[in-house]
Amino acid sequence: MYLSRALSFVGNIRSVTPNPRRVGCGRVMKNFEVARIFRNISILLDMDDVQFKPRAYEKAAISIEALEEDVENIYQKGGVKALTKIPNVGASIAEKIEDLVQTNKLQYYQELTQRVPVDLDSFQGIEGLGPQTIKVLWEKLKIRNIDDLEKAAKTHQISKLPHFKEKTEQNLLRSTEFARKSRGRYLLGFTLPLIRSIEERLRALSEVKTVMPSGSVRRMKETIGDADFLVVSDDPVKVADFFVSMPEVVQVIGKGTTKSSVKLNTGINADIRILPQKSFGSALQYFTGNKDHNIALRKIAISKNWKLSEYGIFEEEKQIAGESEKEVYEKLGLQWIPPELRENTGEIEAAQKNQLQNLIGYGDLRGGFAGAFEVDGRREFDSGDG
Repeated sequence: MYLSRALSFVGNIRSVTPNPRRVGCGRVMKNFEVARIFRNISILLDMDDVQFKPRAYEKAAISIEALEEDVENIYQKGGVKALTKIPNVGASIAEKIEDLVQTNKLQYYQELTQRVPVDLDSFQGIEGLGPQTIKVLWEKLKIRNIDDLEKAAKTHQISKLPHFKEKTEQNLLRSTEFARKSRGRYLLGFTLPLIRSIEERLRALSEVKTVMPSGSVRRMKETIGDADFLVVSDDPVKVADFFVSMPEVVQVIGKGTTKSSVKLNTGINADIRILPQKSFGSALQYFTGNKDHNIALRKIAISKNWKLSEYGIFEEEKQIAGESEKEVYEKLGLQWIPPELRENTGEIEAAQKNQLQNLIGYGDLRGGFAGAFEVDGRREFDSGDG
């Protein structure tokens, strides 16, 4: 079926995206959760050889993932009629979104999963594992999840099935190993809107003087492991209370006056560190990373008989820099280095010579383009205005 080829591609994308297993009662129904359910419906329908519907749900999932506004907000403003204005969302799918928003569950999806009780989420990112393959492996070997798949491949049960070769079995085994390594990473494009939302809510607090995301988010890496926020505040208790009480929080891992950690309903962990202003710059530099870049900076500090840490640059016991990130770099004899370049791949040497190149930003773009790409074996076009 046409989704067989697309599933592995989509799975590779989704293997690093949020993977909530269920939507908790009372929580906001985020776009990726609706999209995840619709994409799973498309796979389950394809496994049953249903025509046309799988593609409809897949296209709806793609449209919902691309929305800048949450589907729950759209529904609250205009009901089902407003939902049908989302590209590729007709009346039937809009009604299912309504059910998800109102009840946090969808009976239609539950019925499909009861007929074929496989854990589709665990198969994310496994190359060559399309809907029909999943169906055969379930019917013949009762393979429900990635653990069952790996065990069956290692014991050579898959290659004994009709139309399955030993090479196919080996490829599936390698792909399960790769998928496991990819777990715990999240696509920046899917997580950034929520991170920006949290950042703005923190900034709006009267107790917060400064807030900035750090880590892989600030370096704008394609995938991130967690979300780190640095805050300057004279009232850390109120800031921590706000952070652990956000509607997206499903678990409070730890709470204190200097650091709090939570798990969000996207599956990602988020930390907040509350700092004094005098250390904000050095902490921002330290927690932005990356590790190799930081090690190189510490070596420069050591060569000057200084100590560099997240608390500042120190000469013996005296702090000599750290309030701003620019101050930290200048004290070390460097240009300020944009976070996107901090990989220890020559940027430090260039900064020592004041020869860093300017990054290309969105404001530098002067035109659009038209491109073609294949979806399910058909050519589709995306155009821009030049």
